[in-house]
Amino acid sequence: MTIKRKGAYLSLLLCALLLITVIINQDTAMAGTAADESRKEENREENLVQVPGGAIAGIGLILQDSASKESIDAGIRMAAIQENADAAADGEEASQPENSEEAADVTGDGTAVSGNEISETENESETDTQAAVEALAAPVAASLYDGKAVANVETALNIRESASEDAAKVGKLYRGCAGDIVETAEGWVKISSGNVSGWVSSEYILTGADAENFVNGLNLRMATVNADSLNVRSKANTKCDVIAEVENGQTFMVIGEEDGWYQVLFTPDLPAYVHADYVSVSDGSMTAVSSEELAKLNNLAAEKEKERQREAKKKSVGKTSGAATAASTDDATLLAALCQYESAGDYEGMLAVANVVLNRVHSSRYPNSISGVIFAKGQFSGVNGGALDKYLSKGPSSTAVQAANDALAGVNNIGDYTSFCSARIANVDSYSSYTIVGGNCFYKR
Repeated sequence: MTIKRKGAYLSLLLCALLLITVIINQDTAMAGTAADESRKEENREENLVQVPGGAIAGIGLILQDSASKESIDAGIRMAAIQENADAAADGEEASQPENSEEAADVTGDGTAVSGNEISETENESETDTQAAVEALAAPVAASLYDGKAVANVETALNIRESASEDAAKVGKLYRGCAGDIVETAEGWVKISSGNVSGWVSSEYILTGADAENFVNGLNLRMATVNADSLNVRSKANTKCDVIAEVENGQTFMVIGEEDGWYQVLFTPDLPAYVHADYVSVSDGSMTAVSSEELAKLNNLAAEKEKERQREAKKKSVGKTSGAATAASTDDATLLAALCQYESAGDYEGMLAVANVVLNRVHSSRYPNSISGVIFAKGQFSGVNGGALDKYLSKGPSSTAVQAANDALAGVNNIGDYTSFCSARIANVDSYSSYTIVGGNCFYKR
């Protein structure tokens, strides 16, 4: 029998075995009763498959037993026995000569093939056939992400209160992070992740093996703050702006590394940097982040931004010496009394108040005398309440007198500011610039 003919038999045998697997699965459910055994016996005789050349595969035997490997082997052996019988009937040799090294067959193109080569080919074909059947019968391996939804987006996926794009956002699921699938609706999937439960669009999620392959290619990592508090910065150095100060245990998704720093997602829309010495980095993904958590982070960043802007507006004004301002004794005493009332004993603060008065005197927007500026309506609270009179009757302190005289001599520590208020009530966000001296905020709008 030629190699080609044997290969054809084995190929057909594989098809028959595949059909057997289906039949066996149906037959197994009916096993266990006498009637079943009777039907199996009938099937043994009726369900034999005729193959080319007269070879009959022993399918009935396999049907009676099971889809086990032993049954498949038995079927293959029976088919081989039948092939030898058919070969003898056709006048062909049914077995190899005793001296197998001299035995040979001829291929379709006339090439001689040794008996050993034929035997090896048969064995390889039978092995391939059995391996193919076993592979088809093996169950599909379960994925770690069966029943889970993984965000397949660039940054983060919105989680909504209900299955609608108009519904309120209750959280975010970062790229590659997962949630347990709770239920589904048309185009939407409800998930639970961490302390967030809500709906995500099915267009932007992966599940099962697809999700697992996707996540495995992302190299997801988390950074957890291990210091009492940590500055999150806009760049990978300590000279740049601080975005926010966060507490121990705060967790971020890592998206990169740079010179001893980790780049993280402070929020989905705000990448930032944390120093590697103050975080613990681990492999894995985060659970969903709630809208409340994101709002807290955004508020921290907003407050820090306001603080940064305040600092940018804040001016450091050193002392300067300018032209002296002439004043009568009464005006000099009045100026000293006002300085003591408005600054409560601090020399630098008193000098700053005295210069506000003198800056107004030199401005065309105010009266051109010390008394005119001080007694202008609604300008200094101590004037209308009578508190200034008490300092005048008692006499200003020596520190106040020194501050007033230095200001009149041209010593200035606030530049050209003409307005001030207590630093406790200052709205620096509304000022174009300011400086704080002696408990008062001197500003420009």
